[in-house]
Amino acid sequence: MIKKLIFNNVKNNKLMSAATVFFMTASAMLISLAVMLFFDLMGAFGKSAERAVIPDFMQMHTGNIDETQIKAFAEIRSEVKDFQICSFLNLNNSEIVLGSCSLADSTQDNGLSVQGENFDFLLGMDNELPDVKKGQVYVPICYREMYDLTVGDKMNIGDAEFVIAGFVRDVQMNSMLASSKRFLVNAADYDEMRCRGEEEYLIEFVLDSGSDINELSTAYAAAGLPSNGPAITKPLIRMMNALSDGIMIIIIFLVGIAVILISVLCIRFILLLQTERDRTEICTLKALGIERADIKRIYFSKYLMFSVCGAVIGLAAAFLLRMPLGEKIRELYGSGDNGSITCVVSIAAAAAAEGAILLAVWKILKRTDKMPPVEAMISANDSGKSSRRGQYILTGLVTAICTFIMLVPQNLYTTMSAPDFTSYMGIGNSDMRIDVRMTEDIVGATESIAAELKADKNVRNYSVLCTKSLTAELSDNTTVNLFVENGDHTVFPVVYSKGRYPERENEIALSSMNSQELGLDVGSELYLTVDGERKEYTVCGIYSDITNGGKTAKMCNNIGGDEIVWSIIYVSLGEGADKDSFSEHYRSIGADVTDIVDYIVKSYGQTLDMVSAAAKVAAVTGAIVTAVVVMLFMNLISERKRFEISLQKALGFKSGDIMISYFAKGIIPAAAGIVIGVLSANILGEGLGGAALKLFGADSFRFVIDGVWAYLIIPIVMIITSAAAVLMGIYPIKKVSAFECCYGKE
Repeated sequence: MIKKLIFNNVKNNKLMSAATVFFMTASAMLISLAVMLFFDLMGAFGKSAERAVIPDFMQMHTGNIDETQIKAFAEIRSEVKDFQICSFLNLNNSEIVLGSCSLADSTQDNGLSVQGENFDFLLGMDNELPDVKKGQVYVPICYREMYDLTVGDKMNIGDAEFVIAGFVRDVQMNSMLASSKRFLVNAADYDEMRCRGEEEYLIEFVLDSGSDINELSTAYAAAGLPSNGPAITKPLIRMMNALSDGIMIIIIFLVGIAVILISVLCIRFILLLQTERDRTEICTLKALGIERADIKRIYFSKYLMFSVCGAVIGLAAAFLLRMPLGEKIRELYGSGDNGSITCVVSIAAAAAAEGAILLAVWKILKRTDKMPPVEAMISANDSGKSSRRGQYILTGLVTAICTFIMLVPQNLYTTMSAPDFTSYMGIGNSDMRIDVRMTEDIVGATESIAAELKADKNVRNYSVLCTKSLTAELSDNTTVNLFVENGDHTVFPVVYSKGRYPERENEIALSSMNSQELGLDVGSELYLTVDGERKEYTVCGIYSDITNGGKTAKMCNNIGGDEIVWSIIYVSLGEGADKDSFSEHYRSIGADVTDIVDYIVKSYGQTLDMVSAAAKVAAVTGAIVTAVVVMLFMNLISERKRFEISLQKALGFKSGDIMISYFAKGIIPAAAGIVIGVLSANILGEGLGGAALKLFGADSFRFVIDGVWAYLIIPIVMIITSAAAVLMGIYPIKKVSAFECCYGKE
């Protein structure tokens, strides 16, 4: 009997039943898709990291080293399980050509490396260690698509030529957020190429499980060991990989949560409407002695059936979307071995999404307990103005939420791809960036380029910033090495979340990550050893920075000397100046020139691709959910107003005139919702975007809004979608006959 009642109920409410299944499907699909992609990323990264045996702590160093001293340090540290020193031959990007593409404008430090002896292995596409023959090179996998490379293509370093024998996954430097990229070559080729670049050393340690990495880092700095370069830890490597590829997963998950909220709201309204319609039947069943629990079970069984259908369809759709959306993850890290775990957890995620909806359904069904049997003798009433008003409000609310989830990922994408975003990266908003690294006389080369810029009529302004590695002593007497950028920071200022840029010689500004790690804030004091002299400095500002691992500092001191690690010159060009001509000229005199726009695209192209993919998923989801909700509600309204529509036709009104009236009633709340969604996405959405980018080290976040997308394209798409849905929802008005009103209002 229960099965027959459920079947008849579904048959008589096809549209509402289909809409309910759709909402449950969308909720299960998005949540399970996010879970699948997350476990794919973590599983693939974990498998690659285990196979590559990445170090727990790595100190990069440019200059001479004493291997005996480092070995002695490793032997006295009980937590050190293994250590090694790897060489990295940093090349001049202008001399590297991959296929037909020059790396002259590359934002990365590109160099040659040989396979690690004990750990830190570069893996082939089968996650095995490649056997590199003489004359061969294995290229970082992230460059394969970027430069359209295939096996057999050539790589030229000056007049030396190598054959690309394959591609490698470098777990430490896979992410474009890592500033260096290693090309794997034969040991004999490495020795022959040694004269073409500047050799750096990667001093690496593998620790026993559970060891404190920060404790080893502090001990390393206190021992005065080589540290002329950034220090990288295993958690930082994991974070860079997870954030650059995981931001898409975060966005899809948040969209899934929003869709669950929409689903609960819509299903709640549908269920309230249905129980109101079925009031007579419910009260009759009570009058016949049917228990309240049995009545609720009839309705709940139907929604339980819907949820099972939604979960199955949603999981199937998620598995289909998993392949194209996870392609980049599989390329960078390979496939993980946790297929069964992913399957189980994704099913659990879909079940959780359905469970949240079913919980809301069960609470709503408790309303049937309050319906007295005596109402079986009274005809069911129309739910009144409050129900109709609630329907219009819900339409506007859903369109507002859908507009919001469409716009926020799009705004995040346009923000991260905009030139102004450099101010959140620790880089001033300039036109060009000139790096001076690959030379014996960095100071002399910097001064020569600065003199050239000063005489260049195409240059509007420029700023020279020299970076030096300084030893800092904290209040608890611990010492750390800081990469401090010295120069005039007022020309191209970055975004400061607290305080301001340094303008006095005893002031220093810290990046957000350094501030958090060192426990320092504006007003804190520390000692720096500058040119052999110990000096006291006050922290004057905390700024956003997602370059160099997010750990930098800034001072306005004019510090020179042979210990300059690198120099950067930021340049703004005059109106009408040609960037290509500028780049070509300064590269001809030995400068490494990068267009700031290209810098963003190449440094964060991997992340931008992920954000773009998530924005597309959000846009499609938002448009479809809007169409379904608006069409459903307008169909319900036109069905409930069938008597009034028939009466209007009997009085001589044409179907077209009536449809215009109902179209206006449907499109007005939808349009209002779109306006609210646009405003909230562009204002409140900054909080969500800022929370995501704060993980990268970018504070004080502000949206860079593309007006065409934010105020034109997406609102127009939503208006067209809503209008089409309203028309489809009120189309049954044409089929209402004038004589139906003669039967009386039922």
